[in-house]
Amino acid sequence: MINKSYILKQCIPIFMLILFTFAADRYISIVYFELTDAGIQQLILFISIAFIFFIYNQLIFNYAEKRPNEFMRHKIWDKMFVIILILLAISMLIFITTFFTTPLESLISSQPWIMFFVTYYFLFLINLFVLSLIHKVMPKQMTIRRKLMITWAGSSLLVALILFSFPTA
Repeated sequence: MINKSYILKQCIPIFMLILFTFAADRYISIVYFELTDAGIQQLILFISIAFIFFIYNQLIFNYAEKRPNEFMRHKIWDKMFVIILILLAISMLIFITTFFTTPLESLISSQPWIMFFVTYYFLFLINLFVLSLIHKVMPKQMTIRRKLMITWAGSSLLVALILFSFPTA
């Protein structure tokens, strides 16, 4: 039986992600590149990515809430961080190879919004990687809500370290 409240709970974050994509595309094309302060650009990018991580974790939480006795209970979750890291590396290799050997570069140049979906994919994998690490190192009895809050903070911190460690022009 289809649970309509679950579908609604999952559709709202997805709809927010789609709206965010259009707003971000519009913002980048109008304002972002006109900003002269690189620090403000990095801060806006960080806040945007933290928002995306929040949406991802909300989707995961809604799923986990629907199946509380099944979510992250399989033994494979103890090794999931390795699996996701390998998937992330393979995905990155495929993307780089495809970008330089196919017309993907010109497609992204003519349709820059496509890059949002590629970015969303990689951010989702990073978020799952952090979640799997947290699942591995935290006590098994910790609630999924707490794990997801730590995941959001950890993923956001990881992105902040990467963004703000590069020197600004």
